Amino acid sequence: MTSRPTLEPTADGFDTLYSPAYDQTFHSKHGALTEARHVFLQGTGVDARLAGGLATRVLEVGFGTGLNSLLTARQAAATQAPLHYVALEITVLPADVLARLNHGPLLGAQDLRQDLLDRRRRLPDVVPPGRYLHSFSETLRLDLVVGNATEVRVPDLAYDAVYLDAFSPDANPELWTASFLARLYAVMRAGGTLATYSAVGFRVARRPGPPGKREMLVACR
Repeated sequence: MTSRPTLEPTADGFDTLYSPAYDQTFHSKHGALTEARHVFLQGTGVDARLAGGLATRVLEVGFGTGLNSLLTARQAAATQAPLHYVALEITVLPADVLARLNHGPLLGAQDLRQDLLDRRRRLPDVVPPGRYLHSFSETLRLDLVVGNATEVRVPDLAYDAVYLDAFSPDANPELWTASFLARLYAVMRAGGTLATYSAVGFRVARRPGPPGKREMLVACR
């Protein structure tokens, strides 16, 4: 990024960040938490899996502020469902920027968020490419894979869900190509679900979107 992101509130009270480099916010201004829950947890069925105590493997493209991972981890911790969460990110935000967000207190997940912040502070300011492993507990694991998502080796874990949360196709065109989506398809289990607004090679269903977005697409292998 050419300059530091700035803090912006959203309609549901959860902060987001504006990226000058991409000229976009990391979450919907109509509600950061609302979007994360509606599009990703509900859209992929992860919320139902975790509520049922099922072991779940999630791949996220675009770790960003960590809100999707924090929300998913909080639900897994509440039901003690085993969760292996893998996130791809080309540029990891600095700890001081992440610390300004109000996500932990509003979610009631301050311990999980503090754990993430402590982990980030132990890493270099500019995190070099590689795979960084972190365990919140025996059943709750986060792998952060740093590098260009089109080039890094994605751990092949037969994912139950993929959160494709990159910036828009105009800003991040390489993450919306048929070839990249085919890579995601290849690491999903049969019946696994991808949630985003662009998909290829999947069985696709159109569903109502969160506030501010008319619709969304959910795709199932």
